[in-house]
Amino acid sequence: METNQTDGGRRPEVVPGDRIFLSVLQRSDLLLFARWFSDLELTLYVGQPGMANTLEQEEEWYERAARQRDAKTFAIIVRDGQQMIGTVSLTDIDQRRQRAALGIAIGDKGAWNKGYGSEAVRLMCAYGFAFLNLYSVYLWVLGYNLRAHQAYLKSGFREVGRLRGGILFDGRRYEDILMEITRDEFGPSNLTHLIQQIAS
Repeated sequence: METNQTDGGRRPEVVPGDRIFLSVLQRSDLLLFARWFSDLELTLYVGQPGMANTLEQEEEWYERAARQRDAKTFAIIVRDGQQMIGTVSLTDIDQRRQRAALGIAIGDKGAWNKGYGSEAVRLMCAYGFAFLNLYSVYLWVLGYNLRAHQAYLKSGFREVGRLRGGILFDGRRYEDILMEITRDEFGPSNLTHLIQQIAS
């Protein structure tokens, strides 16, 4: 796996997990992002087929993300070795409706199929429910991404709708699948226990 560390060798641990934790993004991450998001297989999985961002484009994204009030993005860090393997976000955070959209990208292919993505999804949902006062988290998954669809189901999401022919790729149309999980369905988390300990 590729490493990306702070000068002290450890990144700030914002949302703790078992095998991974979520940390703040750093400008030094952008070289890795530019490499990841020039991989056609990855961009296909994240719903942006053919995207190939330059370092300059990643820098522009970073500056915009730093100013956004309705989005939160974390780096996914493997606890053993402190490797950054991807990012997970909550976007379109709507405090009035208490909902947000989730997005995740595991850019390090050496970390695929190891359960890190599912843990990151659960950690981000826990953060949203506990600290952003969300009631629901939703996401869109493309019909051809069967692996992601199954992973979201295992993480507790359920299908709530489909848009037929939502995306055209290589001459074939695929559905956009809308999935959701609510605070009630998610249940308690370690973050909930943390707040209870502080309040007691």
